[in-house]
Amino acid sequence: MKKLIFLPAILFMLTLIGNPLLGQGKSDSAKVVSVEKFDKMISKKKNVLLDIRTPEEIADGQIKGALNIDFLDENFAQNIEQLDKSKTYLLYCRTGKRTAKAGAAMKAAGFKKVYMLDGGLTAWKEQQKPTTND
Repeated sequence: MKKLIFLPAILFMLTLIGNPLLGQGKSDSAKVVSVEKFDKMISKKKNVLLDIRTPEEIADGQIKGALNIDFLDENFAQNIEQLDKSKTYLLYCRTGKRTAKAGAAMKAAGFKKVYMLDGGLTAWKEQQKPTTND
């Protein structure tokens, strides 16, 4: 009977101990930043702006100064390996879904400073920020 009383206590303790371990995964993905913060970060010359959309999407405009590496290209992993891992990368796509995957891939490849635009180019345009087709 005493063993049954201790079981919930042990499970509770494991839950408390386990929570910090779950948080470690956050360092494995790109940090999400707002349109305002992303805009400020772009102005720093040491940061690299990376548009991960397809060439067809880029034809509709992009943020000025962005380097394009298509996430859907089969050579995406090889293409990011050619980048300088010591730099800070600012990633965006149309809505942010591909950016999350690309950011995780970059972190897994050894990039330390990877940030993604919350809401992607859609959010950027909603905030009436300029693109190359404006």
